[in-house]
This record gives sequence, C-alpha cells and structure tokens, in this order.
Amino acid sequence: MISVVVCDDHGIIRSGIARILEKTDDFELVSAAPTGELLLEAVRDFTPDLVVLDIRLSDCSGLDLLKQVLAIAPGVRVVMLSMYSAKGYIEKAKAEGARGYITKECLDEELVSVLHAVMTEEGFISFRSAEPEKRLDVDIDLLSSRELEVMVLIASGLTNAEIADRLTVSPRTVESHRASIQRKLLIRTRAELALVARNAFLLE
Repeated sequence: MISVVVCDDHGIIRSGIARILEKTDDFELVSAAPTGELLLEAVRDFTPDLVVLDIRLSDCSGLDLLKQVLAIAPGVRVVMLSMYSAKGYIEKAKAEGARGYITKECLDEELVSVLHAVMTEEGFISFRSAEPEKRLDVDIDLLSSRELEVMVLIASGLTNAEIADRLTVSPRTVESHRASIQRKLLIRTRAELALVARNAFLLE
C-alpha cells in the first residue's frame, strides 16, 4: 500500500480526498492534517510515500511547507493541490521540488491517475483539467467554513428552508451565505455553484 498524508485547511476537502482514496486498492490515508505544523508532525511520524499538499494554507504557504517536508523526508513525493491553474504556479511548484500538481477542479478519477503517475513515473506530472470548457476559475479558499458547508448543501439539492432547518439558522441567513458565496466566487447560478462543489471534491 502507498501511504498518503493530505494537508488542506478545509475539512470538507480533506474528507473528500479521504473518500476518494478509500475507494482505491493501493492508497492508504495515514493522516489528514489541517495545518502546516500538523503536516510536519505527520511526516515525521509516518514517513509517508506521498504527500498531497494545498498550495495555500491559512497558517503558511504550501510552497514554503514543501521545502520543509522534503528536508524531513527527502524521498517523499509531493503533489501540490491548488485552485490556481496558471503556469507560473505550476513552474514554481516544480522548481521547489514537487513531483506533481493538480487543480481542485479535476475529477475524482483524475486525482487518482495523477497520484498513480507520480508514484510510478519519473519527472513532473501536471494535470489541470480533462475538460477545460467546464472549468470555473474560482478560489474556494475565499469561503469560510460555514459558507463551504452551505455550498455543499445547496449543491446537494436542498432548499434554503431545508438548509436553515439543518443548520438551525433562518432561511434569510442561508440566503445571505448563498449571496456571499456567489459574490466571492463570481458565479451567478446554483448550477455553477454545484459544478464548483463537484469539481472541488466536496460532493459524494
């Protein structure tokens, strides 16, 4: 089994990646860290084969953390996970020692394919999206934890009233969160919101 440590400061994304890895026969998630400090502890404790690391964390830069991970475990292969598909980010990750780069908009099977390629091939593996016409260039790191939660429930098909009941808030509060999500992500419709959630591994 290939041991994997994931580091992302959004719990929903950590859970989504864990769900994807659980469906495979050859990847074992040994730790899911929400902060850079906990990631470094996990690398020391488990010496994983593979690290999936968000390029931007709330407590530090993923690229700075990449250097520390490789200093602790030079043999580990690191894949950077990002909302950014610009070539500059990819080249910087490669220059700092990452073995792969994948955007959060890629589909479940594409994530697994990249992880397999990183473990079995030499060189740098980059995957931004198999279907660029369906990509929405957004940054979900702009959302609060509550907004992420609301986005998932909206994308799952719940009405504002149903979400309000589940979260024990008013429908007006839910609508306020929805408006904030769409404003921050520059999207206009619930369909676009659902696509963002699906592509960021947030839905079952």
